[in-house]
Amino acid sequence: RPLIPVAIIVGLILVGGDLGTVLIMFMMTLAALYFAGVGWKIMMGPIALGALGVFVMSVFSPNRMARILSFLGAPCVDDSGACWQPLHGTWAMASGGIFGVGLGNSRAKWSWLPAADNDYIFAIVGEELGLIGAILVIGLFVTLTVSFLRIIRAADDDTTRIVAGAVMVWLVGQAFLNIAVVLGLMPVLGVPLPFVSAGGTALVSSLIAVGVVLSFARTQGRKTL
Repeated sequence: RPLIPVAIIVGLILVGGDLGTVLIMFMMTLAALYFAGVGWKIMMGPIALGALGVFVMSVFSPNRMARILSFLGAPCVDDSGACWQPLHGTWAMASGGIFGVGLGNSRAKWSWLPAADNDYIFAIVGEELGLIGAILVIGLFVTLTVSFLRIIRAADDDTTRIVAGAVMVWLVGQAFLNIAVVLGLMPVLGVPLPFVSAGGTALVSSLIAVGVVLSFARTQGRKTL
């Protein structure tokens, strides 16, 4: 029954053609079910159905297939639409070196790299702040993951575990997908980097979610005392 409203929301998002957001929501749903105590055997059905849906949506979309083929190494040139963004993202990361070109001194963001302030913001971080800055950003998300796991482990009620687990998978999972795309480990999905990418609504939503989890942690601390 919990999958019914999720299916409706996911269907509406698919109508808009945003498969990346659908993947994030699917991951959040699986996390909520897992932390609610649902066994993997029960979840294998929705997982298989979701994988089939992603496959079908990809095969029947020329844009998505072009991204996938580009990721798999299909021949293309610099002026190809499917290769332009990942190629210039790699160039931006590489030009940063170890220490970067300096905060605000990126050259790729001036019409060379599409979605430089959103989907590919991590490439700009690597260009301006270098390898050190990129590792620092990854380290912050690792720290956030550890904090979430500590809250989940200390929780003595299902609500805290479910909400904290879903928020953790949402924020950290989305960050993982975004960074993996920029590093060329996955095809271009079009998901922003939480807390870093431009977008006031996304930032407010992320902060509210973290605030809810912090509220749970504060309540848990009072109970412990």
